[in-house]
Amino acid sequence: MSRSALACAPERPFAALAKHLIGLRRAARLPQRALADVAAISRTAVQRAESGIAAPSPSVLDAYVRGCRASPEDLARARLLRRYGRITQRGRLRSLRAPSPALIHSADDLGLALAAMYEQDGAPALREFSRRVTHRPPLPVTSVWRFVHRKGLPASTEQLVTYLMACGISPAEQRLYVRAYQRIVAGRGERPGPPRTRHRAARPDELAHYTDKISPTYRSLMDRMSAVDVETALTVGVAYVYAEQSQRNGVAPITDQQLFRTARRLFGADTGPAQLKGVPATASPGGDALP
Repeated sequence: MSRSALACAPERPFAALAKHLIGLRRAARLPQRALADVAAISRTAVQRAESGIAAPSPSVLDAYVRGCRASPEDLARARLLRRYGRITQRGRLRSLRAPSPALIHSADDLGLALAAMYEQDGAPALREFSRRVTHRPPLPVTSVWRFVHRKGLPASTEQLVTYLMACGISPAEQRLYVRAYQRIVAGRGERPGPPRTRHRAARPDELAHYTDKISPTYRSLMDRMSAVDVETALTVGVAYVYAEQSQRNGVAPITDQQLFRTARRLFGADTGPAQLKGVPATASPGGDALP
């Protein structure tokens, strides 16, 4: 890609894309109205795409190029020019100055790198970006917002890898960023014990997608708990919620058997009285212990 593709005037950041699209349409011998009919898009969308001022949406861009019966290479070039136009339009990439993976030693360094990846990818819509990697659980949109605005880091290695894949980072580079992430996690001054990643690996993958809704204090506490401790805490929490609902609805309080039956449905057959040894009896809103 020549420098001229990135040197468009600020008021026409997509001039190179517009030139490419007009060339495809003329090569197909299609007026704007005919192309709009063939591509099943409005004539206004065609005019907007050829203006060089605003970026056509990904779906409009694909329909335009395919309506011109262009080659896959032409479509790939159009997408690339759109991405470069977005970089020029936003003007944030150069100011980030993200370090290479080998030079990432702090959370700030990694935050810069993650934000730069998003800008380099053309800053796609957050909801579209969060669902790009179809064979992995989608990233929460709120988490993606935090990463691209440098408000926080991924909650787990799995979440980091999903983000890197969505940005189009190669597997070899992904490994470098994962090592940097693990260096940062290991250097956060946690008390001696099993590595943090071991606790996460022992839990369901879905848990990593909810930790951004937990306060840092509780997240730190959960990181130090074993899988059995987490299940016990959740079981007791279920009992409290069940008791409150029973009191509110005027039905009989929960019994031990009902509690264990609920716990077994949630956590498996091994959940039983032994796991709740030493835990106080669940109290109802009125202060009475449950039988």
